[in-house]
Amino acid sequence: MSARYRSSRPATIRILPESFDLEGATALGGLNRLHHFLRRYDLAGELRRRFRPAKAAWAEWPLDRVLGVLLDVAFAGVSRLYHYQELEAEPLLCTLHRVERLPDLTTLYRDLRRFADPALTRRLGDLLAGVVSRGLAGQPRVVLDIDSMVNTLYGTQEGAALGPNPHKPGRPSYHPLLARDRVSDLIVHQQLRTGDSGTATDIVPFLHRTIDLARAGQPTREILARLDSGFEGEAALAVLERRRVGYVVKMRATAALAAVASTRGASAWHAVELEGEGEVQVTAFVWWRRSWSRPRVVVALRKRELESVQGRLFNEHGWSHSLFVTDRGWAPEEVARFYDKRADVERTVCELRNDLAIDHVPSACFAANAADFGLKVLARNLLVLYRDHGLKLAARERVMTLRRRFLWIAGRIVSHAGKLWLRLAAGHPLAARPAFVT
Repeated sequence: MSARYRSSRPATIRILPESFDLEGATALGGLNRLHHFLRRYDLAGELRRRFRPAKAAWAEWPLDRVLGVLLDVAFAGVSRLYHYQELEAEPLLCTLHRVERLPDLTTLYRDLRRFADPALTRRLGDLLAGVVSRGLAGQPRVVLDIDSMVNTLYGTQEGAALGPNPHKPGRPSYHPLLARDRVSDLIVHQQLRTGDSGTATDIVPFLHRTIDLARAGQPTREILARLDSGFEGEAALAVLERRRVGYVVKMRATAALAAVASTRGASAWHAVELEGEGEVQVTAFVWWRRSWSRPRVVVALRKRELESVQGRLFNEHGWSHSLFVTDRGWAPEEVARFYDKRADVERTVCELRNDLAIDHVPSACFAANAADFGLKVLARNLLVLYRDHGLKLAARERVMTLRRRFLWIAGRIVSHAGKLWLRLAAGHPLAARPAFVT
């Protein structure tokens, strides 16, 4: 070892002196470009027309402006509403809303409780529907992935009840319904339900509303739907058939149905390739479940569990079976491939839970929590539109990634030539993208 190397100064982290005197600094610089994009949807105007009359004309913070702040809170990634206090004096948000300070936390709580009025709830639903309608404009096909979620609760909130909760049995929860379009990645419809709701509770009105929203402005649009086994009852299937919605619905494998599938001759099964799967075969036959009003086509799929010791222990041939009911005249392998893509809806569920914190309810009032859920879904849809039609990203990046790349940008508000300017971090990728024309 050379003497020069032995005597070299060891590398250390340099610690700089600091002072907290930078005025007009923001960590949310990307919100300015997002608000610029949202002008094309006239979001502020839509909020004003629908919600301005809900409070007195002399109110310092009308309801429409409070909802605009709540949307910004969701954009910024505030997971719990009481953490919002850290943003009350945020320079960029205050500048965008033309105030010196945002409304206090109690105003947000109080205004969310106003949604106990059914008229306000309907207006929020209409606002969501308008955004979805514009997002789906010109789209010839909608592929609906309908799913239920379990939001575990840790309090005595209204509507919190014991029900299906596979992750934390015995804990009270909410049980929301969700319908997402696979093509546009927009959440077409959502509904917050009490925790004691079954998987298919209220599914008939939910399906009717979802189909109405998916066909709004384009009555001939083709709609396909994928549903889990909790929705395979006659009520849901009858609605889909009556409304001319093609469907593939997973079925519960009863003993009788499994016996029919497993006794099919080898010539009835056809090999199919599914991404990430091993040996897969499919077949189709007609079956009349006792709860149905008529026989329907059932597609059976079996996978050979080559690496599963338990699979061979309980099935000498090493097969595991899945079954689907469909009204499509497709080949069995096409039905299997179509349903296989439904797994993508779990990404949306994960996004809502982790990136938009739908599990963190802000109030003891069920109507307030339903409004908060609706606003977070609206925020996600607006970010999806920003991602796909504003930034025009090639990949469907999730909300947290969008925040990290395009919303959480260091900046400073300065006055120049009699105008306010937002100076952003040099070299940021957003600098290469032109501002939006509105």
